[in-house]
Amino acid sequence: MRLGPLVRRARRDDTGSIIPVTAVALAALFGFAGLGIDLGVVFLEKRRVQSLADLAALASVRSNNSVDAARRALSDNGYGTRAELSVTPGTYSANRATPAAGRFAGGGSDPNAAHIRLTSSVRTGFSRVIGAPASYAVSGEATAMRADLAAFGLGSRLVGLDAGIANALLSRLLGTTITLSIMDYRALASLRIDALGFLRAAAPRVGIQAGTYDEVLKASLSALDLTTFLAQAAERTSTSAPGLAALNALTAVLSGTGLSVRLAGLLTAGAYGPLPLTRTGEALWVNALDVIGAAAFLANGSNQVGLDLGSAVPGLLRARITLRIGEAWRTSGFVGAGAGLSTAQQRLLVEVWIPGPAGLISLYLPVYLELAPARATLRKVACPWTTPGERAVTLDVTTGVSYLAIGTTSASAIDLGAPRPGLVPAPILQVPLLTVSGTASLELGASTQSVSFGDDDIRAGRTKTVSTGNLAGSLSAGLLANLDLRINGTGLPGILDPRGLVSTALAAAAQPIDALLFSVLNLAGVKVGSADVAVTGTRCGGAVLVQ
Repeated sequence: MRLGPLVRRARRDDTGSIIPVTAVALAALFGFAGLGIDLGVVFLEKRRVQSLADLAALASVRSNNSVDAARRALSDNGYGTRAELSVTPGTYSANRATPAAGRFAGGGSDPNAAHIRLTSSVRTGFSRVIGAPASYAVSGEATAMRADLAAFGLGSRLVGLDAGIANALLSRLLGTTITLSIMDYRALASLRIDALGFLRAAAPRVGIQAGTYDEVLKASLSALDLTTFLAQAAERTSTSAPGLAALNALTAVLSGTGLSVRLAGLLTAGAYGPLPLTRTGEALWVNALDVIGAAAFLANGSNQVGLDLGSAVPGLLRARITLRIGEAWRTSGFVGAGAGLSTAQQRLLVEVWIPGPAGLISLYLPVYLELAPARATLRKVACPWTTPGERAVTLDVTTGVSYLAIGTTSASAIDLGAPRPGLVPAPILQVPLLTVSGTASLELGASTQSVSFGDDDIRAGRTKTVSTGNLAGSLSAGLLANLDLRINGTGLPGILDPRGLVSTALAAAAQPIDALLFSVLNLAGVKVGSADVAVTGTRCGGAVLVQ
């Protein structure tokens, strides 16, 4: 048999040629499928390692032993010793001006954060067949910081008020007759209210059954409901009975007023705002008298308040007040470091009529005050794990610039949008053939101080005052010392000395004028040349991922 035809026929025959091609293709397909499966496993492990790094960072920063806490978090999630763990305690600065990568620094004497690096490996099952590595390294990094929170207040605490002046002011503002005694005011000043408990109690009244604290704050309450729910949320102690009795007496006289108060103008929940009402925690304490004073201004409803107190101020024939409504004692709610509060800018015109010698004549004295906002910023919250009694809060407090003047000023000048009014000599004394007029001004600069509160201060709700330090003694006496008197006319030589008469009468009236200014400014939530601050609570041990 000849071989030539057979060879030629074999060359032309393509039967079965697809088999080797298919074999090669299937090998490649299975290889890529295996690679895809292995890469999927690697990706899932990467996600798992990152999640565990996040958990370890949160656990680490919430414990005084960061390494043990991180390992325990891994063990509790079934990871045990499978991964290499690196824990770096340090300090995190939440400063937007600093690039994100530079906000964490390892070490420090007082660490508030921890950086975790978790490294593991994943063995491959299929991809090694095509020459891929037998294992892949995966890692995750996370940085968490302690979210220690504090609640603080700023303004002017309503303590030491003159009861008569306070009653007159509150009566005018609330449209009723207030007859509280000085003991009642002191009892209200010492009565603590849980602001979060108050909002929970008020929620059904404003139609909220299941909502957040912020949703309740958007609502308004009648003045009657306000005092009712304040009583429900009051702290019950052996010394709270007088404050509750005063609150009930106030509730009784508000029943027919019909005034309403916007809750957001009174309180804030801070970090608790977006949380559901079912979320409770440490009480957020506020002062009953502070809330009532602020509510009185808010319930009045106008931007400008004019009050003619008549002869309600002892030592003065008459007193008339015109002021912008401000915010009294303000609270922050639970907030973190860097949060701040500011008082409202205030303009106030107080006009007083002062009795002269033997009551034969009267003197007129208009006092204008302009107070820039004071500000407090939460600098630091320290909550040691080993010694909770050593918690401490530091506030940076800046008093506002204060400007005081004696001079004729129209009521429209207290509009905050208008420039500071010029000084026009006030006609202090006007009798036939004689006019005594005068002007004076006094300006107190701003001052910034750091104020620290320890555990005892926080538990007691202790108030601390930051002052410019350049106002001593009587406010009115300091202003009157700069009074420039101008005499137009003649007195009675040897009998009547106009300058001496005016100076003597004004000096005698300095104390009642001070009492009036003190009470009005306290109700408006400010002080001249100073600011009151207090830390009302802390919430320690929280943690948040920052990187």
